[in-house]
Amino acid sequence: TAFMFACLWGNKDVVQLLLDNSDRIDFNARDKYEDTALMKACRNGHKDVVQLFLDHLGSTIDMNARNKYGDTAFMRACSSGQKDVVQLLLDNSNKIELNATNDFEITAFMFACLWGNKDVVQLLLDNSDRIDVNARSNDGSTGLILACYNGHKEIKNMIELHSMRVQN
Repeated sequence: TAFMFACLWGNKDVVQLLLDNSDRIDFNARDKYEDTALMKACRNGHKDVVQLFLDHLGSTIDMNARNKYGDTAFMRACSSGQKDVVQLLLDNSNKIELNATNDFEITAFMFACLWGNKDVVQLLLDNSDRIDVNARSNDGSTGLILACYNGHKEIKNMIELHSMRVQN
């Protein structure tokens, strides 16, 4: 839809115009992968557009919608390393399922570890009072295991250091 493309490309003015005419827009419309406009904005790091969604929550926007694989917008932001969007969503965590899992029981934290997004991993570790950094996927993997599997030594070290701090 036009709304999805505006979110995909981060065209804040068009998104705002469409949000203002919300009686004609399906904010939860999906593409062939069942991604929503919010997922597209999060994946591409369009913080200003995501903020518009958060400001417009009086509508029927599903902030925790899931795509074909069960991924959420928060997962999309974490997997693509969008630190500013992740921080914005963390700041509004009363509206977001931070520990949601997809169809493979993978969390946003695990995605950040898997793809080597160390800034996002650190941000999530800093919020470990709200983020389950020890969650396991359906094959038993954790964020630490996924980081090691993909050779992300820095992330492995960050998680181990965090674990030592928490234990002490």
